[in-house]
Amino acid sequence: MIEARGLVQTFHTGQGKQKREVHAVRGVDLDVAEGEVVGFLGPNGAGKTTTLRMLTTLLRPTAGTATVAGYDVATQPVDVRRSIGYCSQVGSTFSGAYAGDEVVDHGMLYGMSKKAAVAKGQETLRPNPDSRGCGGGCRRTCRAVRSAASTSPWR
Repeated sequence: MIEARGLVQTFHTGQGKQKREVHAVRGVDLDVAEGEVVGFLGPNGAGKTTTLRMLTTLLRPTAGTATVAGYDVATQPVDVRRSIGYCSQVGSTFSGAYAGDEVVDHGMLYGMSKKAAVAKGQETLRPNPDSRGCGGGCRRTCRAVRSAASTSPWR
C-alpha cells in the first residue's frame, strides 16, 4: 500500500551568508501493507510531518521514491490523492472560516466540483454548517468529514 525508498527532503533557508540547507528527512525507507496501521513517533523536528506531506503529495520529495496505493507520489499525485484520505492535525483554512469552508476546500483538493463539495458539506454538517469559530468537537467533525473526501460516496 505504501512503499518509500531513500525519501529525502531538504529545505534551503536564509540568504547570502545566512543561506543554509536543512535536512528535514534523510533517507526514509518504509513499507506499509494494506490494512496495516502505522504511527509516526519522534521528537519535534524529526521529520514526521514532512514525511507525511511527501506521502500525501503536498510536498515533492527532494530525492528518493515513494508509491501510495500503487501510484508514484511525484508523477501521479492526483491518483494518490484519489486513493487516500488525509486529515492533518490542524485545519486547512484560517481559524475564522465557516465550518463548511474546510470541507469544501478539502473536497475540491480531491477533485470535486465546488457545487458538489458545497452540497456534500451541507448534507454532512447538518444542522449548522455555517457556524464560525466552533469548538473542538465541531473542528474534529470537520476533520473527519475532510478525511472522507476521497471516498467514493463523495463523487
